[in-house]
Order: sequence, then structure tokens, then C-alpha cells
Amino acid sequence: MLKMTPRILITPKINPDLDGVACVYAYSYLLNKKSKNTTGGIFGKLHIEAQYIIDRFKITDISYSPADNFDKFILVDMSELAGCPEVVRAKDVIEVIDHREFNKASKSFPNAKIQIEKVGAAATLITERYYDENIKIDRNSAILLYSAIFSNSLNFKAKVTSEKDKKMVKWLEKQAEIPNGLIHDMFLAKTKFSEENLSEVLKGDSKEYVFGNKKIGITQLEIAELENLVRNNLSQILKILNEFKQEKDLSMAFLTSCDLEKDFNLFVTSDKEMQELLEKIFKVDFKDNVARRDGLILRKEIIPLVIRNT
Repeated sequence: MLKMTPRILITPKINPDLDGVACVYAYSYLLNKKSKNTTGGIFGKLHIEAQYIIDRFKITDISYSPADNFDKFILVDMSELAGCPEVVRAKDVIEVIDHREFNKASKSFPNAKIQIEKVGAAATLITERYYDENIKIDRNSAILLYSAIFSNSLNFKAKVTSEKDKKMVKWLEKQAEIPNGLIHDMFLAKTKFSEENLSEVLKGDSKEYVFGNKKIGITQLEIAELENLVRNNLSQILKILNEFKQEKDLSMAFLTSCDLEKDFNLFVTSDKEMQELLEKIFKVDFKDNVARRDGLILRKEIIPLVIRNT
């Protein structure tokens, strides 16, 4: 009796960003070239940049919420059960590829081969598979991986950016004809969507934290042409922050926003106590509820600083 080839689902977390989508597409393509029976599956709503790249390059061969009965699972750009699609069975996960330093992969997926490396994007690790094995990469995979590395490393400005990220981007540029200005166009598309859907975007990328006896909400925005967006929509942003405070019963709330091309942050809040705290931590000055800080800093880097000062 012939032994059936196991059906393998490759998937990222629910509601994936561009990094997760790129990894699913490109790794599925690579394993299928090696005669593995794999399906790349996406669950939930795509992040803005992922949708932009898929639409621009008319990438149609992606499976959304595949309903097949899979035998095994590979997780990319994720390494814990939280956010995992319901179809995934932890005991049947055979591989995990991620870039998060703090994870519970070995405990959550005891039967999996685990690759966790501190790089800017999981897409870098998938690209490296092609590079190391000298496997020809298709154009769609190359463009997705290339865009994902730039997206996840914040245009190479994030502190998590590694030399490996840069090396893999240079290699991808030689493998496919990538349009000039693609990354700029992608960032602008995200900016346009964010401006047209401010409430959805700000509340969608918001988190709450308890610092001492204070419950603080922090929402994050990463776009191009940041100053124009904030200046033209300041009253609306402040209104959304106030709604966020009321909905989540917060003591204070603020927006931290990054300009992906000009390398600075803007902090926005009308809470005087929050303004004073941010001024103390970052040596900035608030004017009309906005403060500017040169250099990019992400929410996950801000949180420890707030903890030490509250």
C-alpha cells in the first residue's frame, strides 16, 4: 500500500501583516518545488501593505481560509498559540520560523523544528532558504519578500534590522525586476489608507498597559509624510484618542507615530500628565498637543521607559 504524502498547511497568525503573507507564499512555493504537498493559507484580514502588494501585482494564487483537512502544519512569522488559526493542532506543527526573541515555541509546539533568529523580518529567513539552496525564486515571491523586509524593518531604520536583512534584500534585487520606487509607493498607500480610515487604523493598532495605578493606552502609526497627516487631521486624532480612553476606561492615552522615510516620531496627546511624562522621558516639548522626537522609536521600546518613570 502506497504511503500518502502528508498534506501540509503553511500559515501565519490570523490577520497577518506583509511579513506573514510573504513567508506563507514564498515558503509554500519553495516546498512545492521540492515535491512537498503544501498549501499556503491566510486567515482573517490582511494588513494594508500586504493588500497593496497583492493588488498591485495581481497575485491571485493565495488560499484564503482553506477548509481542507491538513495532516501537518508549518507556522511562519509566529511562534505561539495566541493568534493561531483554529485549524492548527499544536501537536502536529512540524516547523516554526519566526524572528521574535521572546517566544514560547518549544513549549507550545514540542514536535516542531524551530528556527528563531533575531532579524528584522521572518521574510529574511525564508529568502535565506532560497539563497542557501540556490533555488530559483519566482517574481511574486521575490517581490513579496523584498517588500516585507522593508516593511518589517521600518525601511531599515528599526533597531532590529540586521546585516542579514540587508544582504537578502540585495540578493532579491538581482533575482527579479523590482519596480523603482516600490517601497515609497507602498508607504504612501499605507499613508493614504490611514488618513481615510483614521479611527479604524488607530484603534486597530492600540494596546493598553497598567503602570502602577495608571492604565495607559498607546496607539501606533507607521507611515510616510507623517507631519502632513497629523497637521491636517489633528482634531480628529485627538477625538479618536479621547474615544479610545472612554471605551477602554483609560487614565491617559497617546499616539506614537513614525515617519518611515524621514526618521522621526511625533507624539500626540491632549492629556497634560501624559505630555509631562513624555517630555521628561524624551526631552521633547509639546506644542498644540504634538511633540517631535528625531530618530525612530517603537511602542515596544517606549513601554520600558514609561515603566521606569511611573
